[in-house]
Amino acid sequence: MDATKLSLAPMMEYTDRHFRHLVRLVSKKTLLYTEMVAANALCHERRNQVEEYRTNNALATEEEVQENYSDQYLQRYLKQGKVDPLEGASVLQLGGSDPKQMYEAAEVVMDMEKRGWCDYTAINLNCGCPSPKVAGKGCFGAALMDEPKLVEELTRALHDGTSGTMPITVKCRIGTDSQEAFTKAGYAQADEEVEYRRLCEFIETIAGGGIVTDFQVHARIAVLQKSFSPADNRKVPPLKYNLVRRLVHDYPELSFSINGGVESVVQAQQEFEACPDLAGVMIGRAWAADPWSFAMTDRVLYNDSHAPKNRLEVLQAYGKHADAEEMNGDPTKIRRFIIKAITHLFTGESNSKRYRIALDQIAGIPKKMKAEGKTIEGQPPVSELILNAAYEHLSEETLLRSPEESYERKLHEEMNRLGSIDGMNTRSNAVAQWQTQRKEEEEELETA
Repeated sequence: MDATKLSLAPMMEYTDRHFRHLVRLVSKKTLLYTEMVAANALCHERRNQVEEYRTNNALATEEEVQENYSDQYLQRYLKQGKVDPLEGASVLQLGGSDPKQMYEAAEVVMDMEKRGWCDYTAINLNCGCPSPKVAGKGCFGAALMDEPKLVEELTRALHDGTSGTMPITVKCRIGTDSQEAFTKAGYAQADEEVEYRRLCEFIETIAGGGIVTDFQVHARIAVLQKSFSPADNRKVPPLKYNLVRRLVHDYPELSFSINGGVESVVQAQQEFEACPDLAGVMIGRAWAADPWSFAMTDRVLYNDSHAPKNRLEVLQAYGKHADAEEMNGDPTKIRRFIIKAITHLFTGESNSKRYRIALDQIAGIPKKMKAEGKTIEGQPPVSELILNAAYEHLSEETLLRSPEESYERKLHEEMNRLGSIDGMNTRSNAVAQWQTQRKEEEEELETA
C-alpha cells in the first residue's frame, strides 16, 4: 500500500519482467504489475509437468514429484528478474473465471515462490479487460463485472490457494453495457445514479467477502455487446473520474486507485489534488511510450530523494540485467523481449528513431546467426551492443540529461497541451506515436 500512489498498469506483451526491471531503474517506488497471466495456462502447464515426472519416475513419492517436476515453462509466466534492483513491490495479475482453477493457480504461484523464481507482494484479479478473446470467448476479464458473486468466490479461491499469505486485489471498470447496448448518445442520456448503484453493488459484494479491500478502477465502462477492440474501449466510452471519487468518499474503509486517461506525473498530481484520499493512480501506455518522463516520480509523488542520474546510467544498469538473462536463457528466444523494453527510453530526442532501428538490428542477431548455422559465442555481450548503439546515434547531451531538466521540458509540454482547446481529451505525442507503432507491429504479426 505504501507503493500504490503510482502503479504501472498491466499491459499484455509489455509489462514483462524486462520492462518491469527498466521501470524499477527509473523509479524504486512505483508499484509494478505484470501482464495478465491466464490461470488455466498455469494449471495446464503444472499438470503436464507433474504427469511427465510421474511417468518417468514411477517409484517417486508424491512429495518428490511436487518438489522435482520441471518448472521451465512456468518460469515463462512467473519468473522475476534476479539482478538488482529487484522488483520489490510487484503485483501478479491473473485472469480466469473458475474458482477451482484460481485456487490451483495460486498454489502454482506459491510453488514458484518456494523455488525462488518469484516473490510477488499481491495477486490481482482481472475484471477489466474488454478484449473479445478474454471477455467474450474467455468469459472473464470485464465480463466478470456482471457476476460480482462469482468474483467474490474467485478472490476467496485465490486467498485460500495462497493460505492467506498474500493480499488479493481487483482491477475493474465502472461497469459494462450489459443492461443496454452502448451508443454515445444513449450513454450520455443514461441515469448516472443507476450506473453508480450497480458499481456500488459490485464493490460491496466483493468487499463483503472480507478478502478484498483494494480496487483499481478504470473509469470507463467496458463495451462488450459490440465488436469493440480494446483500443475502442479505451477511447470511445467517456471517462467518469467522478464515479471513482464517489467510491473513495462513500467507502473510506476501502482503497481505490484510478486508471484511464492519466499519462504523466503532472496529471497524477492533479488527481490527488482533486481527491486527496485517492489511494493511487495507475498509468500504462504513457510508461511504455516514454518511460524517462517518469524519472522524477519518486521525488514528486513519494517525497523520496531517489532519481536516476541520467539515461546512460539507466542503460548501463539495464545491461547487467540483459546479460544475466541471456546467460541463463536462450538469446534466440528472449533477446527481442530484452531489447523491446528499452526501445522508447529516448522518446522525443534527436536521432531516437535511428537508435530504435539499431536496437531492432541487435535484437535480430541471435536468430539470424542461428539461421546461418552459427552461434553468438564470441560475440560482444548484448549490454555492450546496446551501449555502442547509444553512443553512435545519441548525443552526449541526450545521454547525460538529468531527470530534473527532462521533467521541466515535459512539464512545459504538458502545460501547453492541457492549456490548449480540448487538451484534456487528446493524447500526448509520445503516447499517440507509441500506439501507432504498436498497431503497425500487430498488423505485421497478423500478416507474417
